[in-house]
Amino acid sequence: MSRVAEFANIFLALIFETTPFLLAGVLISVMAGPYVERALAGAALRNPVAGMAAGTSAGLLLPMCDCGSRPLAHRLALAGRREFAMAFMVAAPVINPIVLVTTWLAFRDGELVALRMGITVLMAFAAALVLTRLKADIAVPLEGAMEGHDHDTGPRSWAPRALEEFFELFQFLVLGSALAAFIQVFLDQEQLISAQGVFLSIAAMMFLAFLLSICSSVDAFVVAGLGGALGLGPTLAFLTFGPVVNLKSIPMYLRLFSGPAVIIIVIVAAQIAFVASGVVELRGW
Repeated sequence: MSRVAEFANIFLALIFETTPFLLAGVLISVMAGPYVERALAGAALRNPVAGMAAGTSAGLLLPMCDCGSRPLAHRLALAGRREFAMAFMVAAPVINPIVLVTTWLAFRDGELVALRMGITVLMAFAAALVLTRLKADIAVPLEGAMEGHDHDTGPRSWAPRALEEFFELFQFLVLGSALAAFIQVFLDQEQLISAQGVFLSIAAMMFLAFLLSICSSVDAFVVAGLGGALGLGPTLAFLTFGPVVNLKSIPMYLRLFSGPAVIIIVIVAAQIAFVASGVVELRGW
């Protein structure tokens, strides 16, 4: 198979894999977003910790991958619920029933599932806590997507709003998928997998997760398919960093959120994934 054909196959696979989740996220944001906003207002989650806890666990009720969680998180951040929104966006790709079940099926290891959940929860709380300290707005309004619809949240407005927001974000999904496919074709991944040393192997697997941009609902099977070549630490680094930060997601992050907010998400996710995975590996858990 030529490299051009391989690029086309990987690119189309990424598009077909992620587009349904992006569409589902947009539909949930458009249809359920106003009700979620009112529910949060009614709950009066003035305590930031309560908002973070609610956002971290919301994925159990709204299971979606990273592409699907961003539109709703973006809408809630615009509405001023940034603690809930940021915790939900970071945690939802992992803390949801689908991903937890697929992780268990891939490894048959309850400890690994628990550690993946724990590191992700820590990541969600840390990112949300830091982002709440920013005085500037963290969400960037979509041009046209919200104009004229702020007071019309009924069923008649759902279709035009969903289409407008979906196509606004889809172009960034296409760009990110193209970049990820290009890297996968022209980068030697074997060098990353064979990296020696605890910390180097963890960093290599984080970088590989960033490049491959695999949906969190199937990433566990990819790592498990390596046949035990990786330790627990590098495996967790791949499974916790990739769902939050990956090459496919960066263009969409930059369209929905401010530059400083995106930088904070990347840095916090990288630090926690690296340190937590290193601790797990060194302690032999």
